[in-house]
Formats: sequence, structure tokens, C-alpha cells
Amino acid sequence: MAKVIVIYKKPTDEENFKNYYENEHIKLVQQVPYIQKADLDYVTAAMNTEESYYLAATIEFESKQRIGEALQSPEWAKVTEDAENMMKFLPEAPLVLITE
Repeated sequence: MAKVIVIYKKPTDEENFKNYYENEHIKLVQQVPYIQKADLDYVTAAMNTEESYYLAATIEFESKQRIGEALQSPEWAKVTEDAENMMKFLPEAPLVLITE
């Protein structure tokens, strides 16, 4: 199993970010091929850091190869384009990790 993990710092506008993410952005993510599971976890505490983290999105795929295929899809291109719409609510771009 392989994953894409996206970690967002605390938004400058939490209410509008959460509303946009849950009602708009996640719909685009759900259209990406090969996703087996997607979870959203709101951060309640972050240890060993002074950073203020807000949300961790975990998207699971069968393999790293499937992630590569998904990242090349038109659906992922829409997710990436839409991420720009969320930047007005964020202090900086999210951290994106690919794991296996």
C-alpha cells in the first residue's frame, strides 16, 4: 500500500477553508482514479514542534505505481488547479508526502 499525505498548517481563515475543503475540494479528490480510501483528520495536537498544524489528508492507493498513474490523470490535474483556490485561506502551501 502507498499513500499521499497532505498536511496543512492552520489556515488564516479556518471557517472558509474548512467549508471550501469539505464541500468543494474533496469532491475533486474523490474523482481521482485508483484511490482505495481517503481520510481527513483534523489535528488536535502536534508534538515536538512549534508549528500549528490543522489538517492531515491521507489518500491510499494499491501501490506507488498507482499513485504515479493517478498523479498523471486529468482528475489529479483538476485537484492541483483547485489547490490554488485554497491558498487564499492558508499561510503557505501544504506539505505533501508520498509513502509506501
